[in-house]
This record gives sequence, C-alpha cells and structure tokens, in this order.
Amino acid sequence: MVIAIYKDWGIFGQVVGDASGALVGLLFVAVSLNRTRIVKHVVLRASALQTLLVLTLPLLVAILLATPRESPSVLGWEFISLGLLEAIADAITGHWKRKHAEAIPTRLARMVSNLSPNLLAALLTITAGALLAVGNSDGIYLVVPIVLLALVGGIANAWIFLMTDLD
Repeated sequence: MVIAIYKDWGIFGQVVGDASGALVGLLFVAVSLNRTRIVKHVVLRASALQTLLVLTLPLLVAILLATPRESPSVLGWEFISLGLLEAIADAITGHWKRKHAEAIPTRLARMVSNLSPNLLAALLTITAGALLAVGNSDGIYLVVPIVLLALVGGIANAWIFLMTDLD
C-alpha cells in the first residue's frame, strides 16, 4: 500500500526533473557567458553556486522519487542526507554573500538574499525525510513545497545574480 503511494509521484518527478534540468542548463550558459566577470568577484561566485545548488535540489528530489521499488525509509534517509547537504552548502554560500553584502546593489536585493527560501527548502527536505524514515507516508507531500521553494529560491538568486554589477 505504501509503495503504491510513491508510484503516483512518477509524473510529478518527471516534470520537476525536466524543469529543474532545463534551469540548471540555462544557468550554466549564463555563467559560461559571464565567466570572466564572475571569477573576479566572490559575491558573484557565491550567487552562482547558491543558485546552482538550489536549482539542483528539485532535480535530485525527482531522481530519488523515480528510483524504482525503494522503501519509504530508504527514501527518507536519502531526503535527510540531501537536505543536510543543501543546508550546509546554503549556509556557506550565504556567509560568503553576507560577508560582502555591500556589493549587492539594492536593499531589496539584500533582503531577498537574506530571506531566500533556500534554507527553508533544505529544512523541509530534512523534515520530509524524517517523516518517511519513521514510516509516516505523509512526508511525501512535503515534496511539493520543497520543489516550489527551491524554484522560487533559484529564481530569486538568479535575479540577485543578474542585478549585481561589480564592474
């Protein structure tokens, strides 16, 4: 019965994986085109990395959802691991950005940078994983806000990334 619940998430995972993969690809193009400018500034490097990490979260969630015949507890532990890695990476890149906050051009951009939903998406991933690991199948429903927060966070980070002009 519990495994049947996860089968229903296959199409969702496919859509999320496709969208996230496309956004990650576009980010690589943008970074490649602006490589010279980005390598000169820690804020731009941190923004690019943070954006890449948060846009990759839905892709990795989709991959985990698509894994065939996986037990809910294993999926839970994978979500916990993924959430912890995302939270640590977000804290590190966020620290780099806050250390050089004066380089972020507007007050609104600084506010968005500090209140980014990236960390919340990571914490929800950990929560979903914990629920699944202890056998509560309702944890799977946290995948929707995780994906939405990660995509909104990625878009917010990309906006800050594009708004930051350090030259």
